[in-house]
Order: sequence, then C-alpha cells, then structure tokens
Amino acid sequence: MRQGWYDRRRTAVFRALPQANQALYRGSFRTIMPTFGGASNFVINGGEFVTVRRNYNDSTGMDILLSASVPDAAVDAEKRQYAPSCFPGTRGQYINDIIRWVTAPTSERTQSLYWMKGPAGVGKSAIAQTCAERLKDAGCLGAAFFFSQNGRDDHSSLFTTIAYQLSTFLPEYRQILEHRISNDKTLVKKTIASQFKHLIFEPMKELQQRGKEIARLAIFIDGLDECRSKEAQTHIIELIAGFAQADSIPLRWAIFSRPEPSIASAFDDETISPLSRCVELSISRSANRDIELYLRSEFKNILRRRKLPISTSWPTTRDIKKLVAASAGLFAYPSVVIRFIDNYPSLRLEETLQNVLKTISPSNQAHPQPLAVSPFSELDAFYILIMESIAKDILPSVLLLLADMVQIKYDGRNWSAAELCNQLGFSQTEFRGICHQLHAVLYFQDASHLFDFGQDIEPKCSYFNQRKTFEPNSKLKKRLLGIHGIVNLYHKSFYDFLVDPSRSLQLCVTTPSMREKLFERYVQSHHHYAQRYVIQDNSLISVPEARSSDSLSWSQGTEFIDSFIMRRAFANISHRLSPNSPMSAQLLRDASTTCLEKLADLDYRKYLISEIVWHTGLREGYFILGLAGVERVAQGTVFGCIHSRGFKYFDPQAFLNTLRKLEKAGAIRPYHPNLPSSLASIYQSFSPPKPQGRSAGQYRLGHGTRSVTWYWEFDTEKKYFHQFRTVDFVRAMKLYEVEKFKMWKEPWEPSLAS
Repeated sequence: MRQGWYDRRRTAVFRALPQANQALYRGSFRTIMPTFGGASNFVINGGEFVTVRRNYNDSTGMDILLSASVPDAAVDAEKRQYAPSCFPGTRGQYINDIIRWVTAPTSERTQSLYWMKGPAGVGKSAIAQTCAERLKDAGCLGAAFFFSQNGRDDHSSLFTTIAYQLSTFLPEYRQILEHRISNDKTLVKKTIASQFKHLIFEPMKELQQRGKEIARLAIFIDGLDECRSKEAQTHIIELIAGFAQADSIPLRWAIFSRPEPSIASAFDDETISPLSRCVELSISRSANRDIELYLRSEFKNILRRRKLPISTSWPTTRDIKKLVAASAGLFAYPSVVIRFIDNYPSLRLEETLQNVLKTISPSNQAHPQPLAVSPFSELDAFYILIMESIAKDILPSVLLLLADMVQIKYDGRNWSAAELCNQLGFSQTEFRGICHQLHAVLYFQDASHLFDFGQDIEPKCSYFNQRKTFEPNSKLKKRLLGIHGIVNLYHKSFYDFLVDPSRSLQLCVTTPSMREKLFERYVQSHHHYAQRYVIQDNSLISVPEARSSDSLSWSQGTEFIDSFIMRRAFANISHRLSPNSPMSAQLLRDASTTCLEKLADLDYRKYLISEIVWHTGLREGYFILGLAGVERVAQGTVFGCIHSRGFKYFDPQAFLNTLRKLEKAGAIRPYHPNLPSSLASIYQSFSPPKPQGRSAGQYRLGHGTRSVTWYWEFDTEKKYFHQFRTVDFVRAMKLYEVEKFKMWKEPWEPSLAS
C-alpha cells in the first residue's frame, strides 16, 4: 500500500521535471518523499510546490469527515493554546477523581456518563483541559470537544469531530468510517442523531461483533451550555445516554457545563440519572488553598517578568489573605486581578495592588465570612474599579462600545473590530485606546496576516461588482470581517456584570438611557451611510466617483474590502433600528416619543434593497420582533416568521401597544393600496387589531421614496406570527396568501398560482 503511494507520487513529480534534472531526482526521490508522507493535495512543478484543488466527489471518506469536523475544538488545538488549565498543585481532588473514573479497570462497574456542573468562573473548563491533557498523554483520551461561543457553538459538528478524533486511535474503526462515508457522502450533513448512529454507535458495535477489543477511552465535552441550540443540548445528552446503556462498549463520556435548566432536566430524567455520575463544582471556600497557591506563584511571575528580585514583603501575607477571602471560591476573581496588575509598570505595582485591596469590603479583610447574598460582590467591586480607572473623557466611548457588544452580539462569540468601529464611527486610534483601557477584561487580537485576494478578485473593484468567476462564500466573509482583528471578553462574568444593573449600577450598559445613546449613534451612522448609496435598477450602488474608504471610520484602503465593510455596517445598523432587532424591541418599550420620531426619517427602501441583494433564499438564525425566527427573500420582498418554539414568548398586547406608540410618533402610518394615508387610518379604525385570535395590519415605514410597506399577521390560536416588507405590496400579498405556510422550509419554489 505504501509502495504504491510512493510510486504514484514519484511518477507525477518525475514527469513534471525538466529532462536534464530527471536523473538527479531519480535516485534521491525515495529519500525525499518520506518527509512528505503525511502531505496531500500538491504536486511539484519545476521545483515549485503547487496546490491541487480536489473535487468533493473525489475526496476520501476521511477527507469528507475532516472537512465536517472542527479541529479547533480539540484539546491541543493551536487556537486553544492559551485555554485555561489548572495551576500546578490545584484542584487535585477533582482531577484525580475524573482520571480514576476513566482509567478504572473494565471489571469495575462505573457509570459511563460524568457531569461536572457549576456556575461561570469556578474553573470547570480548566479542570476539563487539565484532565484531557493528562489522559491524552496516557493514551486514554479518545476525543475532546470544547464548545465555545467564540465560534465553536454549532452542535452539527460535534459528533463528526468526535468520530474523526476517535479514528486516529482506532485503525479498524477508521476503515469502517471510510467505507460508510465513501458510500454515502451526505452522512456528515445529516441530523446529529443520524451522525451519532452511523458514525459512532454502529461502527463501535461492528468492531465488537468482529471480536475486536476496544480499550477504555474518555470523550470530553466541555461547555455544553455554550452550544447555540438549547434543544440540541438536551438531545446530545439523550443520545449519549442511549449509547451508555450499551455497557459493553467501554467509552466514558465526561460533560462539563453550567447547570442550565434544560441540561439539568435531562440529567434528572429517570432513564439517564442511573447512568450518570454528577459532581458539583460550587462556589466554595474550600478552594481557598488553591487560590492562594495560584496568587503567590503568579505574583512571583510578575516580578520575574520584570527582572525584579523575588520579595517576601510584596505582596504581604495579609494582602494575599485579603485577595483569597475576596475571591469567595471564584477562580475568575484572582485571574482578573493578576491580569490587571501585570499590565502596569514596575514602579506602580504596589500602588496598583493597594487600589485593588481598597475595593474589598471590610467584612472580608480579616477573616473569611460566610458567603454574602451575592457571591460576586467582590468581583463586581473589582470590575467597578477597572471601569472607574478609565479616563472620564474616554468612558462614554467605552460604554458605547460595550453596549453595542452585549446588547447586539449577545451570544459571546468574537466581535469583528471592523464592524464595531464602522458601526459606531470609531477610528483605529480611538478603538485601540479603548481596548487598552479594558485590557484586564477584554482582549483585542490583531489580524494575523495580510489578505490574500487570489486570482478571482479584483481589489480595485467593489465587492458587489466583481468578475463573473467571483463566488462569495461564508469563509471569505469571515476573513473580511476579521480584516482589522477580533475582540472578545476574557470571561463571561464581565458580561453578566455589565448587563445586570444591580451589579454594575451606573455602569450598566442595558439601561434605557444607555439604549437611547446607542440608538442616537445608530441613527447618525444610518444617515451617514445611506447618503453614500443610490438606487439604480433595483440595486444599491455607491455614489458615483466615491470611494468606500472615504466613508469608513477605519478603512482598509482596498475598494473590494472597504465596500464589503461599508455595506455590512449599513445593513447591521439598519437592522438594529428596525422593530425586528432585540435591542430595538427593548428600546421601543422605554423610548420617548421624541426618540421614536427619528425612526420616520430612516431610509427603509435602501435598507430593504441591501437585504435583498445581500441575501437570497431562506435565512435561519434571524430575529423577528426580537424573537428567534427565519426570513425568506423572494420576488423583491423580505418575508419573516417567528419560530413555533419562540411564539410562546410573543406578547400580542405588548406588540399592539408598540404599534400605537410608533403610530403616535409618526414612525409608521396605516396603509391601503387603494386609499391615501389619511383615509387608510380611518379605514383601519373600523376594525382595529385585537390581541386574541387572528389579527393583521399593513403600514408604511418611512416617508416618500425612502418608504416601504410593512405587513404583519398573527394568530394566537394557530400560534404563528408572519410579516413582510416590500416595495410592491400587491405582488407580495399575492405570493404570501398562497405560500404563507409553505415558504419557511427548504426546498421551496413559488407555485404557479403565486
């Protein structure tokens, strides 16, 4: 098998060489090629390596499985090289307990499922990382998947990733997968239940039927609560529990998560509970010794990094005890403290530590007391110290940035620096200054490399006016959004602090006043970008002779990239000002009439056209009135539907109250295709919408050539809410009446009647 591989490579390379060089390479090929024994998809042409693009249909089963997996979710993935792990000498009881559970003899009856639960910040992920590393070194880790809202929150890649990692340990299992996926290349695209059955459960049973002994291996799943789909979280546990009932297959599944209601309910199920071992990692003073060890070691590291002598007088034992008491068993606290102090110059270390100690309440300074009502009180005090140390002239911009991050991008994944800046009008200098002020709680990662345009992209042309061979895709869009780098929070506890007014007090970024400030900035940015576009032949194009870079607060300098960023910023801002966004839904409940009046001046038509051009077909993961839904772009119209599971959160009376508020402010006006607006209002007054049963309404959003028609319809008995926005109401209504219950799933094509 290996000889045939070499022969094929040798022939390809040999023929690519100039004739004079063939003799030179003939004898040395066998020495050279083993160096590339794991390489693929390339040829050597005239001494140069050339990538060969493989057709999906020509790929092996394992190639297809790898493409459907998430390598970055592995325990030793490069992108997770800074993942938290337990400090040496800490958390020994939990680590040893998990390792003993995995490595116990097969003759010893143990539960096949292990669940470590605990609130954010107690160190679950650090324990999972440490145990996984040790088990991998011992050859006992079959697979690991570390969920994260930082781009690894898709449940559909969980079992494909686990299957691929397992295949690297079990050669015969790998052969079974190769055969199955080669016969049905769609296996990796099926439901997670089907993936689990065909890629894990059945192949393992087949190995047993062949009489092959399978060593006991652990499979770690960390951060299940960060999986985007709540339904999938429960389904994953149920699938694994079903597997665990087949006690003859010696796999051990360890799950680490917060005790979210859906997850806790699944583990409490009478069929799953007997198969599971549940361990709670609570906020407890029992972690004080580990926290003290961590603090002492890290303070020494701070001195070493500055080439200062290790001192027994700084910090003092009393200082350490104060910090340990303030941590209240929460590991997130000391890690933030160390990061905060470490950023200051050598001469300010003592002063900075004293500022931290001043935030600690007197009740915790001398002797550890029982936990207060809020175990986060000391952490909150420290977060307040960080925020209050920001210069007052910069603080409003800092709060505006954080308000945008937590109210809009609320799911915790990476934020694009290009999006944030150009939506809020921040320059590169201002943005980097804000990130520096927030260094203890927020990290900014610069773009790692220059953008490679490739052969199909013309850099000087707009993203929307490229050659016919140009094919935009999700990977390209992700690269473009990362052109100026990414931003994220070090820990979810800071997010929780910012959105809870009882914790962050005047620094809370979800108050009505803060939402209004963000709203004002969005309105300003919307008008700024709307003026840069004109409508031509039902398309949105930039003003002639204008460069996109001139309109951006942080441009890249290339029209291809800047045109993409500008359109993205305009679309995002316009969406957030629409009634559909979560922020707008909250704002409409609290905003003043003066604030709402500004909605009437928005250019709804340019926004609608940008949506139609930007997206086609069905769009999952969208918001309708702030609730999870789906949108369909068809025939120049954007249709929307609240998911059936989200309809239970729809409040008809609150929705109708919002309509009256918007109508009073002049932001919307009743519409009838055959009547002027004044008569349309009178016509609608004869049959006002009601909160029960079926209700519908049609309105005009905006004024004149900037307006569109908005139609909505809900039925509390049939449990649905539908809407559409269009510039051709009659045509859109004709399509909607025929297809309104059919268009929300794929495949779908309009019927001839519509």
